Amino acid sequence: MSGSLTAQAREKKEIRVAQGTQRSLPAEQASLSFADNDYLGLSRHPRVTEAAVRAIRDAGTGARAARHLAGSCREHAGLEKALAGWKGTEAALVFSSGYQTPLGVIPCLVGPKDTVLLERNAHACLFDGARLSGARLRLFLRNSRESLEEALVSNRKLNPQGKVLLVAESLHSMDGDFAELEFLAELKERFGAWLLLDEAHANGVVGPEGAGWAAERGCAHRIDIHMGTLGKSLGSSGGFVAASAEIIDHFLNEARTFLYGTAPAPAAMAAATEALAVLGSAEGNRLRENLQRNILLYASLHPASRQGPIQPWILKSNDVTVRARNHLRSLGLEVAAIRPPTVPEGTARLRISLSARHSPAEVRRLVEELARFPAE
Repeated sequence: MSGSLTAQAREKKEIRVAQGTQRSLPAEQASLSFADNDYLGLSRHPRVTEAAVRAIRDAGTGARAARHLAGSCREHAGLEKALAGWKGTEAALVFSSGYQTPLGVIPCLVGPKDTVLLERNAHACLFDGARLSGARLRLFLRNSRESLEEALVSNRKLNPQGKVLLVAESLHSMDGDFAELEFLAELKERFGAWLLLDEAHANGVVGPEGAGWAAERGCAHRIDIHMGTLGKSLGSSGGFVAASAEIIDHFLNEARTFLYGTAPAPAAMAAATEALAVLGSAEGNRLRENLQRNILLYASLHPASRQGPIQPWILKSNDVTVRARNHLRSLGLEVAAIRPPTVPEGTARLRISLSARHSPAEVRRLVEELARFPAE
């Protein structure tokens, strides 16, 4: 039995190697990273790290069990209160990881008689949450009003009694574009759907006090469920949802990844709470200004750029993308090589993540080296 399993793993690897999609973990990263999602540099902020250290001293290194068993520590409750205030909702609930959040939340909202409408190239965790729900999955083109409206009309005819959950990313994790929230909110209201907005990459980056794209666009009150992560701009780890008190109570009782998973470590909660305090301060404003400065600088050097911190450098070829990543790594620059199935076939790319911690000279150096591998 073990031989056949090994043979299957070997066969899969040979296919990945032939397709140029084989992955491996580097022994160590290059000294200058443009690959992570620490958009404001808060993971190493002295206030954030000290808050984590204090929590370890007070509460230990782990949460010991699920919260229904071990109970909530003050770090969990404090962060959830701060997240709800930040998002302008009645309540919030934290999960052990951003990936586990939709896996627990989406099946609480819809089931086999219902429909999930999901952007075609949405993050894998959103697809997995939709599949776990057993609901009918219908895809629409991102930022296409016509595509979404057609899907809603068709679904109403096919399943007039079923619930409809609309799921979208506010800042796309791979393409780096912002969602057109106004028509998403308008159509979900007209067709009686619910809207779950994943603000994983927009939180901290845009909006008053970094509260996200919905806050930036003035339509946060039209979002039924705000979802986010603590592992990007908040410099910690974990995920969360923010919504009305009744909806959060529903998740607390029904979301399996919350009920049966060990709670996030108190240190991670304390770090995220302190990061929120930084975001709401004058320093937070300066950090967002520094990030915007780097985005504008990058745009001046590479016109085919995005408005946010995620900048895809499309190379199409898997082989060229890996060679470009390895070349940059040899120069001390870490950039992520993204290939199918993470992105569609023929759209392999370098995914560049700009941060407030980067200096203008570092951004210029990166673009100069990227020029050796012309983007599409």
